[in-house]
Amino acid sequence: MPTEFQRNFDRQAEGYDLARPEYPPELYSDIFAYCPIDESSRVLEIGLGTGKASGPVLETGCSLTGLEPGGNLGDLAKKRLGGYENLDLRGLTLQDYDCPDNAFDLVYAATAFHWIPEEYGYRRVYDLLRPGGTFARFAYHAGPDRGRRELTGEVYELYRRHMNGGKGEYRPLTRSDSGRLLAVPQKYGFTDAKFHLYEFTKDFNAGEYMGLLRTYPDHMSLEPQSREGLFHGIYDAIERHGGVMTVYYTVDLELARKSAGQ
Repeated sequence: MPTEFQRNFDRQAEGYDLARPEYPPELYSDIFAYCPIDESSRVLEIGLGTGKASGPVLETGCSLTGLEPGGNLGDLAKKRLGGYENLDLRGLTLQDYDCPDNAFDLVYAATAFHWIPEEYGYRRVYDLLRPGGTFARFAYHAGPDRGRRELTGEVYELYRRHMNGGKGEYRPLTRSDSGRLLAVPQKYGFTDAKFHLYEFTKDFNAGEYMGLLRTYPDHMSLEPQSREGLFHGIYDAIERHGGVMTVYYTVDLELARKSAGQ
């Protein structure tokens, strides 16, 4: 069952769909080069959300089972993906999903696998994959505006004041993180692990940035007075510094295989 934290996330479904970015096309090219799929393939998406990462997979013609326990998120996914007959959308978590082992050629999770305890998640995915099948885990990470230093400094100060001492200085992922990240699937028996990194930016006006912040469960779980102070402060700072906040996104992708002999 979804936690209260996850239910709060589901309540922001429309804002999430508007504010969160699309994934770069190169990411899908790298996945399909590592794991070619077609009409004969069975694929599982864990945490389908509003379907932002589903279209390119469905376009291959594969049979895609999508797990999304959030009712509001799932409703938006149905609207977005309603034209695909090869989608089977289930309102379930991975933990509640009943499926035989060795069922899928590809299992993937797009900024969703952090909801699942690591040991359970990797072991369950390993069992669900057919021998030689692929697990693709990817996620984006939002970094501060690098071009507006004064704005970024003010935002950090607002976090220190309103969010339990702050978020800490942001360190973007780099290729030097590959060993640490690839060690996780390898710990659970996956092989042939590969790492990819993508970077892009997205501009938000002050109102749009407030919409983005409302999709962050840790922000929405703040005490109302702290949340109001944080949000109003950031909104005012963006307006005073030209009306635009540029978010620097980094996306990491880890690919790994289940042994062909199992």
